[in-house]
Amino acid sequence: MASPTRSQRREQVTRDGYQPVKTFEATSSRVLPDLGEVWQHRELLLMFTRRQISARYRQMLLGISWSVMEPLGLLLMMSLVFGFLLKVGSDGYPYPVYVFSGIASWIMFSRATLAVAGSLYENIGLISKVYFPRLILPIAAMVRELFDGMLMLAILLLVAAAYGFEPNTRFLALPLIFLAAGLVAVAIGLWFAALLVKFRDIRPLLTLLLQAGMYATPIIYSVNLVPESIRFVYQLNPMLWVVEFSRWALLGKDVAVTPALYLSAGVSVLLLVGGLIVFTMFERSSVDVQ
Repeated sequence: MASPTRSQRREQVTRDGYQPVKTFEATSSRVLPDLGEVWQHRELLLMFTRRQISARYRQMLLGISWSVMEPLGLLLMMSLVFGFLLKVGSDGYPYPVYVFSGIASWIMFSRATLAVAGSLYENIGLISKVYFPRLILPIAAMVRELFDGMLMLAILLLVAAAYGFEPNTRFLALPLIFLAAGLVAVAIGLWFAALLVKFRDIRPLLTLLLQAGMYATPIIYSVNLVPESIRFVYQLNPMLWVVEFSRWALLGKDVAVTPALYLSAGVSVLLLVGGLIVFTMFERSSVDVQ
């Protein structure tokens, strides 16, 4: 028996009592997603975002307090192992606030990357029944993680205050720095989103890559420990600059801006555009594998 077309699925949804959103059929020749179509469905985007945020904390025994306890527990473990036992250098700053200024943005980036990558697969039952711009799903996933990121940012400011770092105008840059980390997460996650629907083993591979990436980013150690011979290639990591500018905003740490910063930003933009193209190519065919 042939699979129902998209229009037939929408008719079935209507007969079953669900009200589908206004649809805008994408042409097969489209290379990039129609952002205007996403904007016209902005209310649906807000609904998805609210639902995902409320569902996350409703299913947790400790609720929203877990978003506070988890990073603090990780901070305590890293401070004991790397700061107290191994005596890893922190450029003269207190190790707990030094490492937390890096790990907070990394946790948000890592979660957002996995959330964007899994956005199609986790909603496959929905997108197979009614049409809407599927780009809404990774955007909602990223916004959900940015919400958690703002909670970690508040904790970060409290930890910094406990070590005597008073609020200043540089603190205003921190939300923009976290947003930059979120955009990098979208750029990477979109490459994996459609592939994850077809190949389930992509997710553990991505998780492993993110774990390796954390140690390839100067979070638990100073960038000054990286050998000069490989430092330029090392600085192509966009999350390195997110971490370094987080420390600049929070601690007043000097950041040595090099040409690698601009090259890294350019690579990130190319990753984002490429991810949007790949997502657009595979978004319609991804439902057929259900």
